[in-house]
Amino acid sequence: MWTCERWPTLSGRCQTGCWSPDGNRLLFTVLGEPLIYSLSFPERCGEGKGRVGGAKSATIVADLSETTIQTPDGEERLGGDAHSMVWDPSGERLAVLMKGNPRVQDGKPVILLFCTRNSPVFELLPCGIIQGEPGAQPQLIAFHPSFNKGALLSVGWSTGRIAHIPLYFVNAQFPRFSPVLGWAQEPPAGGGGSIRDLPLFTETAPTSAPWDPLPGPPPVLPHSPHSHL
Repeated sequence: MWTCERWPTLSGRCQTGCWSPDGNRLLFTVLGEPLIYSLSFPERCGEGKGRVGGAKSATIVADLSETTIQTPDGEERLGGDAHSMVWDPSGERLAVLMKGNPRVQDGKPVILLFCTRNSPVFELLPCGIIQGEPGAQPQLIAFHPSFNKGALLSVGWSTGRIAHIPLYFVNAQFPRFSPVLGWAQEPPAGGGGSIRDLPLFTETAPTSAPWDPLPGPPPVLPHSPHSHL
């Protein structure tokens, strides 16, 4: 039987949230905060029946107030509050629509992409951004429920256009993105507060980067000025 309880320690109401595909983790944000919280719901077995019990407290897994990422044009500073979040069915990509912080990147709304891993431990790593044409702002985001080559993100723009953005997975250890979007990001290898850092959040302290760089330079692909993945 479900019961309702008020959570009095949050600074405001819930803005957005999404479940992991396996249903064992809930990510959510609070209105007016640039933070992503996580609640785990591990399955427990007792008396021959499975039951679900949630964590007693939420964990902060991301601070979106300011993030620096590497793009073909150099470093870009992004930041702001999360307006909405969606998690792809494979559990490997999280898309966050950010309103934008006026003190960072002129406050332009962008979609920030994360590589995620929910097992054996939870990890969250910024891996790219999606920006629209000048004057276009993202309004709605959703992942296709059964795209078998990776993740397919659909974006509704303020101009009335809808874009379908495929994110192709080469393998689970080193994902590469769609050449349609023009740029394949190098795997994480460390660096000053940027997309190439170690995971933004991990439940354990890893001894090395979660994905080891492949030998040789990254592939050269056509470049789109608006989408950096």
